[in-house]
Amino acid sequence: MKAAPKWAQDLTINALLWWESQGNNPAIPELVWRHGSRRSSSGTAWTKSKRIVITAGRDRTDQKFVLLHEIAHTLTPENAHHSDRFWDIAWALYRWAKLPIRYCVNREKTYKIGAMVSYRRTQ
Repeated sequence: MKAAPKWAQDLTINALLWWESQGNNPAIPELVWRHGSRRSSSGTAWTKSKRIVITAGRDRTDQKFVLLHEIAHTLTPENAHHSDRFWDIAWALYRWAKLPIRYCVNREKTYKIGAMVSYRRTQ
């Protein structure tokens, strides 16, 4: 496993600074980066230990999307995995980062129906 690229470290810090500016008190997660051979990326977050592991695919937008999704996990309580609160945070982060929302919708709708409910609620 390797250290995350500088852009990913910067995105993480800037996302957390933005989240803090919204009246929250985020902890900085440990960020571990692996390179995968697929186009898309995947990730895992440990809420309690504030650790994120990303297996980065070839597409940079997808890498950013997955990183922000996992950051949202570290910003929600441990028992709130893919809860309404999680999805509200995830969509706020995608919008803050100016990710293509259509891309995020397409990527999330294959994952969890709760993502779409929250997306419609937070528009």
